[in-house]
Amino acid sequence: MTLTVLAGAVGSSTLMPFKYVRGWKWENTWLTYSFLAYFIFPWLAAILTVPHLLSAYQHVGLGTVCLVGLFGFGWGASVVLYGLGLEIVGLSLTSAIILGCSVAIGSLVPLLVLEPHRLATLSGLHIVAADLLMVCGVFFCAWAGELRERPKDGGQPKPADSRFVWGLLICFIAGILAPLLNISLAVGAGITRHALAMGANHLYAADGVWGLAVSMGALPSLGTCFVKLSKNHTWNRYAGNKNAGNYLLCFVMGLFFIISTVMYGAAAGVLGTLGPVLGWPVYMSSLIIGNNFWGWYTGEWAGARSLAIRTMLFGIAVQIVAMVLLGIAK
Repeated sequence: MTLTVLAGAVGSSTLMPFKYVRGWKWENTWLTYSFLAYFIFPWLAAILTVPHLLSAYQHVGLGTVCLVGLFGFGWGASVVLYGLGLEIVGLSLTSAIILGCSVAIGSLVPLLVLEPHRLATLSGLHIVAADLLMVCGVFFCAWAGELRERPKDGGQPKPADSRFVWGLLICFIAGILAPLLNISLAVGAGITRHALAMGANHLYAADGVWGLAVSMGALPSLGTCFVKLSKNHTWNRYAGNKNAGNYLLCFVMGLFFIISTVMYGAAAGVLGTLGPVLGWPVYMSSLIIGNNFWGWYTGEWAGARSLAIRTMLFGIAVQIVAMVLLGIAK
């Protein structure tokens, strides 16, 4: 559980450097980041840590490989929506909705895949109750974001912003797709087991799944960015001698992502058979809490009503209680 929380803490820092990119449009930054984080680094990690990687894919068969890739692709679509939501509604609110809404799906579906009989036991009921409590905390965080948009007492109402409404819708759709990455870990359990049998360290055996799933998840991001770069004529933003800092920021974001992902895979392995079930909600909530810290640090909540801040803190507290309940369930 500690390793899972640390993975979330690292992951919550992934998109923070995004705010400091200068001179690039969203598509410039997202293309560079996603190419490194979702394509280059996952395969590099898999090749370096999993002996006989190709034999692991051959061992599980084409059907499993295709399923892992398909779920990774669906997760990649949520990543694109995540980036768009980030631009519209901000880091803290985007992460609260997207990451939180994925908790129940990302935890319960692997439970049905790995040990469906567990649902009828006391520990299974504990897991379900903790997931529901986690979702309640998510909705409090979403409500806090809506309160943040309201004017303070006596202030002038803000003009209606259709982008904000669309931003919330984008976040909720992404929240449904986001847990597909965790489901790919459950579906690809055979890859992990074969990697262990071939001598992989148990902390890195899941990297074979990440290499396949995350690289397929890169495709929606890369495709979206290519379209936007061509449509907005922003390819020329890559030219010039002042972009070294931007490339460095994207490299750091990609590094944070792969470190966080590998750490979560290691934590899920240490947690045992139900690692994806118990680890995912804790990982997601750690990301939410960390992203809220960075959102506060970068001034997203400056000038917000005290009720909005209290509501957000209450939502986070509810999620922490749910994390404790999941630990008890284990």
